[in-house]
Amino acid sequence: MILTIDIGNSNIVCVLYDYDFNRLYDIRLDTLKIDQMSEYLKFVQQICEPLKQRYTIEDFIMSSVVPSITKLAMQAFQDELGCDGHLLSMAMVPGLVVHLDQANELGADLIATTFGALRKYKQPTIVVDMGSATKITVINAQKEFASGLLLPGLKVAQNAMNAFIPHLPSIPLEFPEQLLGRDTISCMQAGLMYSTIDSIIGISNRIEKELNQTCIKILTGGLSNVVKNSLTDYEFDPFLLNEGLMEIYFKKLT
Repeated sequence: MILTIDIGNSNIVCVLYDYDFNRLYDIRLDTLKIDQMSEYLKFVQQICEPLKQRYTIEDFIMSSVVPSITKLAMQAFQDELGCDGHLLSMAMVPGLVVHLDQANELGADLIATTFGALRKYKQPTIVVDMGSATKITVINAQKEFASGLLLPGLKVAQNAMNAFIPHLPSIPLEFPEQLLGRDTISCMQAGLMYSTIDSIIGISNRIEKELNQTCIKILTGGLSNVVKNSLTDYEFDPFLLNEGLMEIYFKKLT
């Protein structure tokens, strides 16, 4: 069994797969940003102990976009699982063509979602990964990483409203009953949720126009569940990144 670990700024998602890509176990936790090995080891033990009682974990592969805890997390999983594991970077996927001036700076999360999309979908594709930031990336018809855009994530926008306009109330990340609300909270919810939805749709349309091609559109990431019912033209694939890690493991490391 192979454990895939996605460390993002908001969540850590761990998924255990067998060799046929069957998902055996998954867990999503808030990212622990504590620079103390003892505390991180306790955190990792909470994740791994139930798994070790049921499965034999032979190896792991990790994607991290939180540099301050990457080394700590890697060491904690190594100690707990008793194997070296693998930390994803561009050096692991030399065959991936990346149309960026600094291709080696492509984030591990974007590498993994690219391989997840390449494995499961026809190209070209647009991948919308909704986390702390909303990342919209493009894989072209030649199966190359074409480019991407970054938008403030839903929670970032929500928190910004509270931080810069403190007299406004806090609001839940939910769609109001109607677009034109009748109170402050419903009006704020409509603005936040529908601006996000329309940004995703509008940018996707612009990408297709620039490519002059229709793309398969994929929705993933920790906040994708909040908007999936309003983006019905998008394939909802919450474990795309972890499946990409699994794909990389088998294609590049075995």
